[in-house]
Amino acid sequence: MIGIHGMGGLGKTTLSLAVYNLIADDFDSSCFLHNVREESNKHGLKHLQTVLLSEILGEKDINLASVQRGISVIQQRLRRKKVLLILDDVDNRKQLQAFAGRSDWFGPGSRVIITTRDKQLLKSHEIERTYVVKELNKNDSLQLLVWNAFKREKVDPRYEDVLKRVVTYASGLPLAIEVIGSNLVGKSVEEWESAIEHYKRIPNGQILEILKVSFDALGKEEKYVFLDIACCFKGSSLKEVERILGVLYDNNMKHHIGVLVEKSLIKVGRGWFDVIEMHDLIEDMGRQIDLQKSPTEPGKRRRLWLGKDIIHVLKDNKVSKLLRPLICFLNLI
Repeated sequence: MIGIHGMGGLGKTTLSLAVYNLIADDFDSSCFLHNVREESNKHGLKHLQTVLLSEILGEKDINLASVQRGISVIQQRLRRKKVLLILDDVDNRKQLQAFAGRSDWFGPGSRVIITTRDKQLLKSHEIERTYVVKELNKNDSLQLLVWNAFKREKVDPRYEDVLKRVVTYASGLPLAIEVIGSNLVGKSVEEWESAIEHYKRIPNGQILEILKVSFDALGKEEKYVFLDIACCFKGSSLKEVERILGVLYDNNMKHHIGVLVEKSLIKVGRGWFDVIEMHDLIEDMGRQIDLQKSPTEPGKRRRLWLGKDIIHVLKDNKVSKLLRPLICFLNLI
């Protein structure tokens, strides 16, 4: 079993699909289960077990009485087959237990590739071989953007500056590059410039919704910690964040930080200061979530990070009980 993990929008599915298309012919049978998280929520694990068995066995009329029965059939019918199985976008242990509980469910030479945003999920299933998907470098980002927006390698030199600005904004996230590039096909330089300024103020909803999946999977207090970091603590040292937020979350900060790292929402840099890192679009997503609590009245939000909002709230004495003024000032000190 092999695990592929990383934040949403990095191309885990694209990578696993490329591998699948490259090596599927080397196996007796194969199956690519797309969007396991979403499909299992819609149709249930038993339905996906039926899809898996139908594709690998080539049989249409497979009826399963329960998930447990599905597990038994997978073990019995596939233990001598050399299979390639891709489990795409897995987000809980029950899914892994339903489709690939152990390696010996499948015949010798089989491969099970799992994509997920949750590194801890792979650890809990004792998957030792893992690969973390990283952001694209600037050259690859530019190439992907050009292909999506212009469908060719070379473009009008007038677009060079704005293309570089889009690449900087996307920060190596393929999802953002593809969405923006597709939205701006056939647009003029002026329209590109207007769009990128708009995205800086109001990030693209399609991008944020995909990134928000990881946030939605957090517990209540972990969501608070994530939003605190996104709004005020990106770039701060781990020790400083644990010390300040420890006042609010008692002795649970190490656990909460660990969960955010495992969910691919933050990274903790190595070095003397152990700086907390966060992708720019993840930061945008967190700030947009917090803004939605009270878009027009800053004093009713839990966090403030813009100087003008802080001044407005203090000047007009509109601090609500929800607001955490200590956190709000940290980036201004």
